[in-house]
Amino acid sequence: MNLFQGSDNNDFNKNTAFSIVELLVVVAMIGIITSIAIPQLGGVLPNSKDILAAEFVEKINRSLKKHNQSNYKIRYPQDDSIAGDEMLIVRTLQWRNHKSPTPGSPYLRQDWHPVVSSDKSDYRLKWNGSEFVLISPSLKGIGIRLSFDGSDYGKNYQFDEGYEPIGK
Repeated sequence: MNLFQGSDNNDFNKNTAFSIVELLVVVAMIGIITSIAIPQLGGVLPNSKDILAAEFVEKINRSLKKHNQSNYKIRYPQDDSIAGDEMLIVRTLQWRNHKSPTPGSPYLRQDWHPVVSSDKSDYRLKWNGSEFVLISPSLKGIGIRLSFDGSDYGKNYQFDEGYEPIGK
């Protein structure tokens, strides 16, 4: 049985293709859609870095709060000339007394190795005397640089024998 009975087989065998005009219309439409979409996507990465940086500040301040509740409130003066105060507080939050461990310690991951920066293109953490605050890019200030590529993580930090946490 022929499925094409009553039809002209010559019409079925003709080569069909898109005309040049149809192809140009499709290419023009793709170009218009692309010109609208690309600028909208340009702000996604900076916005996501803002969100990640804000979340990290919240995380480190939660760690600080847990330490303050379990041990003692860290009291350490703000020093805007160097970022030594930030580093000392981070190390205090990373430390765990093996002889008499406090439940919940360490309060920060011990494999985080922060680096100090004053570069205006970096996101930085600054100690204000009671908590960490975020220094956004383009703002002046020295603090702990936030890295978004994981390059500041490695082996656990090794504390010297007899290490004493700060801020008592």
